Amino acid sequence: MIPELDLPVLAEAEVAVAGAGPAGVAAALAAARSGARVVLLEQTGCCGGMATSGLVPVFIHISDRVHRVASGICYELVSEMCRRMEVPAVDEIWQHIHPEVLKRVCDDKLAEAGVELLLAVKVADVIRSGGRIDALAVATSRGLKKVTASIFVDATGDGLVAAAAGVPFELGDEAGRTMSPSLCVQYSNINLDRMREAERRGEGAGQLWFRYRDEIPLDEYHIVGVSEYGSGSGSGNLGHIYGVDATDERDVTRGYVEGRRVAEIIHNFYRCRVPGYEYADLTATAALLGVRESRRICGDYRLCFADYLARRHFADDIGCFCYPVDIHASTPDAARQKRVAERMRETAYLPGENYGIPYRALIPREVTNLLTAGRCISTDREVQSSLRVMPACMITGAAAGAAAALAAGTGDVRRVSIGLLRRKLRGLGAYLPETGTEPDTGG
Repeated sequence: MIPELDLPVLAEAEVAVAGAGPAGVAAALAAARSGARVVLLEQTGCCGGMATSGLVPVFIHISDRVHRVASGICYELVSEMCRRMEVPAVDEIWQHIHPEVLKRVCDDKLAEAGVELLLAVKVADVIRSGGRIDALAVATSRGLKKVTASIFVDATGDGLVAAAAGVPFELGDEAGRTMSPSLCVQYSNINLDRMREAERRGEGAGQLWFRYRDEIPLDEYHIVGVSEYGSGSGSGNLGHIYGVDATDERDVTRGYVEGRRVAEIIHNFYRCRVPGYEYADLTATAALLGVRESRRICGDYRLCFADYLARRHFADDIGCFCYPVDIHASTPDAARQKRVAERMRETAYLPGENYGIPYRALIPREVTNLLTAGRCISTDREVQSSLRVMPACMITGAAAGAAAALAAGTGDVRRVSIGLLRRKLRGLGAYLPETGTEPDTGG
């Protein structure tokens, strides 16, 4: 955090969104559609984050099996992707992703909304005076520049803006260990008919992994598998990389290198053992490491496991979600890996059940003009493991964007009318049941 720096201005806006993953794209669209002038910053060469550059294969739990909890902007983007993929209907529990199609969907929707998109721009620091962020210092190919705005949205996943502004945060478990990330992969030339037939007779990749695990030179209890799209292509969430802190540059570097080694080992298993993959090619490993957990920013409210268990809703709810507690193990220990699946079963909701996400969980402490969105919002570790998945990130992103637009006039996110925000979100298509009271103010 720096108090001032004489940098050339790259962009000026009412709302500046850092990070163009699912949360950031939703935030930028919601802010622009709410009438704000918006700039969206992304360090890579495309939007979509984990769904595109990260090659994460599926959108999960758009629905709680009764209500479409990730309606509005999330469903709009996913359904447009499916239309272009010529998929007849969205699978609201387990929807395969075509990363190239989704990149273009994001490009088109942002352009239609009038969002200024700046790619290959990385947040380096914040310029803060008192309790306000004055600008983001960003690294570009022409050196450091700054982006000014009235309200900022931190959709970086790692809570980079909030942490740089001096907001306190939590990281990992009581020992500081975080969930292990994955480096997702892309396959081509899969014989989908052979693959599906093998899965029907109980010889899919997951089952065969357990059968041949002792002969595979990798300490990994199980794999999730490859999700198909297109003609013989698919993305895979396969394997873990242990001992990586996503906020440490050397750990992240090791994660990419180790991830490519893991991908080759698992690819050899697929080619040798899994029907339909005899001639499949490993065409790519992801350009973004699949980080599941890093900073949890401390906010005005910390959404906790007790709230999750109670299916609690709040007067300042900005969305609802339903995914179970899914804390991936920090080590390759098989007992800990088994416990992951057990805890998911223990915490799974019944159809139609969901919990609320309060606006206060999006408001970081100590600053007046910053909101968070995505996996870095204010929660404990259990709830973070539920809210980290992409439809939930788009729910909190849309809420942060709409709130940022409402706050742009005053420059204070705590002065947003909760009743007006909830009405605005419903107008954007959000699933927000009545709470019995529609308060005028939050905080």
